[in-house]
Amino acid sequence: MGLFSSSKDDKSKIEPAAAPLALPPEKKSMKNDKDPIESVLAKEMVIKGEISFKGKARFDGTIEGNISGEYLILSETAKVVGNIEAATLVCHGRVEGNITAEIVTVHATSAIHGILKSENLTVESGAALDGEVHASTRKQSNPERSKVLLNPPPDMTKK
Repeated sequence: MGLFSSSKDDKSKIEPAAAPLALPPEKKSMKNDKDPIESVLAKEMVIKGEISFKGKARFDGTIEGNISGEYLILSETAKVVGNIEAATLVCHGRVEGNITAEIVTVHATSAIHGILKSENLTVESGAALDGEVHASTRKQSNPERSKVLLNPPPDMTKK
């Protein structure tokens, strides 16, 4: 009997399933600290252009372009020249551009130059923030009240 021969009496044929397998509904999951990192950009890499990703990513290299994704970790060696949009950003590196994220953690080794908008912001002592910060989870009638000027113009500091 050959490997691919067929026999009319062969009862070991696989029958199709009565109903197709039901896949679980896709959940909108917020990535957290315990989830594994799915993508890594090495320290020696330089990328010029836009990056879009899903899941959790760690960038150690240089990116010249805009980034959008779910959970982004910028290491101490990371440098971004462009805007970042993410659900969560954990920053240890440098960013020269605007950041919009639901959750932002800025560590002491960070340097951010631009506008930072976040609903949940944590900044460690020693972090360098140069620009505007908009951090609020509450709806405010006057959006100007939530602005913090980190380096106010000289005329504002005179008494």
